[in-house]
Amino acid sequence: MATKTALTWEQFLAAGKPDQRWEYISGEVRFMSPTGAQHGMTIHQISLALGALDSRDWICFGVDVAFTMAGGDWLCPDAAAVRCARVGGTVSSGPVPFPPDVAFEVISPNDTWRDVQRKRRIYQQNGVVQVWIDPQERQVEVISPTLGPQTFREGETVVIDELAGFKLNPFPLP
Repeated sequence: MATKTALTWEQFLAAGKPDQRWEYISGEVRFMSPTGAQHGMTIHQISLALGALDSRDWICFGVDVAFTMAGGDWLCPDAAAVRCARVGGTVSSGPVPFPPDVAFEVISPNDTWRDVQRKRRIYQQNGVVQVWIDPQERQVEVISPTLGPQTFREGETVVIDELAGFKLNPFPLP
């Protein structure tokens, strides 16, 4: 399904099917392909690492949470972190009305270069720290709006300066 007009939250929810993931990018509802075990294990490793953050400072989100970008896009990163001060004590039942502070994206085998670049651009335009995990290449790229890109290879612990206390080993198994 593709549309070139803005959607309401209700229309966005109605555009998908149960057990399917989708986002709204550049005026189109874009469906994401199912992923495999390696992808799921990587997301679990991210969740464990996010669990170590101080909950007085950070709220962490898992898969399927839509974040509202400045241009009206709704992106659903594989995981995300938001400073508590930005939420203001109340978490909405709909989409998060602003971009995350940090977005984690695990590259799937079906992701095209074009799709990844489009999301990178949207995150960059919204000042989001991006963490791109490539299970196939077994490397992680952290793109900070203030510090620039850093690449971590297999065996290196991923640290993100903006997330004090965060440490990630996304490739614990051979």
